[in-house]
Amino acid sequence: MDIRQLRYFIAIAETGSFSRAAERLRVAQPALSQHVLTMEAGLGVALLQRNPRGVALTEAGQRLLERARDIDASFSGLDDHVRGARLPAGDVRFGMPATINEQLGVPLIEAALETFPKIRIRISEAMSGFVLDWLRDGVVDVALLYNVLDEKGLSLRPVLTEEIKLFGRPGLQRIRPGEAVKLAAAMRLPLILPGPAHGLRQLIETAAQKTGKKLEPAIEIDSYRQIKQLAMRGLGFGLLPATAIKQEVSDGTFLSWRVTNPALMRRIYLGYPKARPLSAASRAVSQLSLSILKALVTDGAWPAIWVDNDLPAA
Repeated sequence: MDIRQLRYFIAIAETGSFSRAAERLRVAQPALSQHVLTMEAGLGVALLQRNPRGVALTEAGQRLLERARDIDASFSGLDDHVRGARLPAGDVRFGMPATINEQLGVPLIEAALETFPKIRIRISEAMSGFVLDWLRDGVVDVALLYNVLDEKGLSLRPVLTEEIKLFGRPGLQRIRPGEAVKLAAAMRLPLILPGPAHGLRQLIETAAQKTGKKLEPAIEIDSYRQIKQLAMRGLGFGLLPATAIKQEVSDGTFLSWRVTNPALMRRIYLGYPKARPLSAASRAVSQLSLSILKALVTDGAWPAIWVDNDLPAA
């Protein structure tokens, strides 16, 4: 077994398909199949279960995947470590929710291409809960997450805190601009919110419990874009992060109000597994992402409060 075979196996396991892995690796699919058969023959165990939808890992395959990722990460940084190279190199798999990716993804890739040309970033986007699962399972090396506290096995560094605001179309309700609205009062409005499984909805539900009232949205839909579209049509009010409605408030499409008693705030964390310390490349990309986020907050492009907490030394 060699490092190339391990990397092929990682790609197959992560994509769940020989064809998708072949596309990612730019390798012929039959060659991938042959490499896996060779590995299975050498180890004497089955690593994958084939099914009509693709492949799934056996228990032995799962054990190999855990070690293979560690070996790949160590091998990727070996040349630079031996040579004492100044510029880190290798692949970095970065997970983040869509709302963060919209702000950070393009600037991060642009800055990394200029500053760290030997690093290749692969950004994976999903709801924060799915990103957390990816981080636990080793699918991503580092991630930005919402409202994750005391997660065992992860190092979590608080990054910024942002406010969740009530918003709606002008003239829909007689709430004066700039006026604060108690959460209990906001709950009496026709609210358009994400569904129960969404992280933002869970945050609002937790806050709503403190009012002693039951949260009963008029409409439930997970897409921020569609929540805003429904609010534009006058079908109700939304509760979204200030950054998500910043443009619409600026151009007068929406009015927005602070929510109090309790206030609605959420925190973003940078996380990575404790058992798998950040590689030089992952650390460089993580620090670069923090620098970009801080600049967005400082410049007012991201309405939030910055949490000054640097990454620990390697």
